[in-house]
Amino acid sequence: MNENQINTGLSLSEIKKIIIHDTNEPLVEIIENEKIKLLKEHKFLSPYLRKSANDLLIEASRNLPATYKFLIVTAYRPLWMQKILWRNRLIQMAKKYPFKMIFQYPKWKKMASRYTAPPGGSPHQFGGAVDLTIINAKGEKLDMGTTLTDFGERVSTHSNLITDKQKENRKILYDAMTKAGFVNYPLEWWHYSYGDRTWAAYTKQKECFYGRIESTD
Repeated sequence: MNENQINTGLSLSEIKKIIIHDTNEPLVEIIENEKIKLLKEHKFLSPYLRKSANDLLIEASRNLPATYKFLIVTAYRPLWMQKILWRNRLIQMAKKYPFKMIFQYPKWKKMASRYTAPPGGSPHQFGGAVDLTIINAKGEKLDMGTTLTDFGERVSTHSNLITDKQKENRKILYDAMTKAGFVNYPLEWWHYSYGDRTWAAYTKQKECFYGRIESTD
């Protein structure tokens, strides 16, 4: 991966080139334990992952320092959930960039899709993606420099606009997840995936084994 890809991510067209051969591996529930906690009050938490991805999440949690735990914010998303999140992102971007929305609509919409995929295109709908952070023994979130709903250059995993301590905290998360086999989406420090198109593209494979899980809602 070159420096430009680290800062901006692979293009959507590159990711869409990945051929899907879905193994139809089932979704399983993410179970809390001494190293994994769920943000249960989050209305967009659907605590499920494909079985192999869930196994890797457990393995990744063991890579954390002794007093740290994963806090799972969101994982699998059914279609109805992705529709709401996409609408919320468009509202957020409209408030932030109203003139760009009016006069540069295609560019504005493309910018929005960098941070939340339109319904049908999110890796979260494949069942192998998870958004998470780290908490300490007191249940306090480590300072990662931004929240998980922010956007812009600061949320990029390797952003230079954050402090050294924030970079260190992100590295703890990055190392734990990537050592287990997950791939980070470089535009979002909190997003990791396994088995889907994003994972395949960043590991330079031509095929992936998780496809979109269809739902009727």
